[in-house]
Amino acid sequence: MRTPHLNGLRAFETALRTGNFAAAGRELGVTAAAVGQRIRTLEDYLGCKLFERQPTGVIPTTAALRVKDRLTAGMSILSDVVDQLSRARMQDRVAVTLPESFAENWLTLRLSDFYRDNAGVDLRLDSTNRQVDLFQEDFDFAIRYTDVPEDNLASIELFDDSVLPVCTPDFAAEYGLSPGTNMLAGIPLIHLIDRTPDPDWADWPRWADTFGVDLGDLPRGPRFSHFNSGIRAAVAGQGLVLCGIVEAFHAIEDGQVVVPFGFEQRCQTSYRYWLVYIGGRRLSRIQRQFVAWIEEVARTFRQDLSRSWLPTQEI
Repeated sequence: MRTPHLNGLRAFETALRTGNFAAAGRELGVTAAAVGQRIRTLEDYLGCKLFERQPTGVIPTTAALRVKDRLTAGMSILSDVVDQLSRARMQDRVAVTLPESFAENWLTLRLSDFYRDNAGVDLRLDSTNRQVDLFQEDFDFAIRYTDVPEDNLASIELFDDSVLPVCTPDFAAEYGLSPGTNMLAGIPLIHLIDRTPDPDWADWPRWADTFGVDLGDLPRGPRFSHFNSGIRAAVAGQGLVLCGIVEAFHAIEDGQVVVPFGFEQRCQTSYRYWLVYIGGRRLSRIQRQFVAWIEEVARTFRQDLSRSWLPTQEI
């Protein structure tokens, strides 16, 4: 079946239904001139005139009026088909916007379990540090590090965070870092600029003041504007970095870095990680599965975190 000039047919049907090219253009989101051009191209293809152009406007021809009802019904059927196919596609979609470091250092390390149980999922992750407006952009969920989510959003609290220094085992051994260390003068410290708006996120002076540690003269060591740059520099043995336990947890578990002063010397943050979405919006089966899954892995992670506070790491 050949159905050429669909844009022309759509412009033709809309102009017939609305009565003029200007109104048709407003509905289609184009200019009246563009509507006229599409219809003229269709007329050339069909070899017959569809509208009489007059100074006061356009008048549909007899041929156009003869097919008006069938054309409107046909375009309606096509629209229903597109909507149905779109809904079917959306049933399998989970689109999430989330912070870059959280995506790389926490979520992606756990996604294989979700894929295993939901093989047909169309999972879309947008890693960005900007606050996406869920009402204006095409996302199903957002993971945010924030104080309290907006009132017009449904929210699920995942876990809190805290800030503590980490470095490689070799770096800690080289500089003699241990839970009893109270002097860091001369030791390379990695600095992260504009890490987060969280008012309780600790920088080096705040952390040192909290635990009575002498930093000596600052600054020293590299300065980064992204968390991942800082943690990678620490893994490369370039210095101590202050980071969130949520993002550093797997590097600690894998032994890439250690917590040389012990987990007790951490500064609690005031912001928390939340899963948010538009309240009242109907979720598909796969989207409900995603919510249940992330709630469960967050619960398990909270348990892992609570166990981490108990022992002091040996270097």
